[in-house]
Amino acid sequence: MRLVILLALLLALPAPAETDSKTGLAMGSGFEVVRLHCTVCHSARLVTQNRANRAGWRAMIRWMQETQGLWPLGEQEAVVLDYLAEHYGPQRLGRRPPLPAHLLPPATP
Repeated sequence: MRLVILLALLLALPAPAETDSKTGLAMGSGFEVVRLHCTVCHSARLVTQNRANRAGWRAMIRWMQETQGLWPLGEQEAVVLDYLAEHYGPQRLGRRPPLPAHLLPPATP
């Protein structure tokens, strides 16, 4: 029974996106624009290790523009945000949140 449930959960997960062999970025609409803008200043790994919704990615872009010298993206900003939100949006999977202090075992000296 556990195997059936596990199999059902795995089948319900979206298929992993194909990735570019050079950058590790997910292939998809907007990939080339993101590659051109983002990997000029830093590794694509800085993109792939982060997760945010569209507003979060916009905030990161604004921070880079205000403090790191990122140029205005103009009309391409929407393409970049669409790509990042789709491929590097928040994930539900992963480590559980830390336990509240009242649920932790007592500290030993």
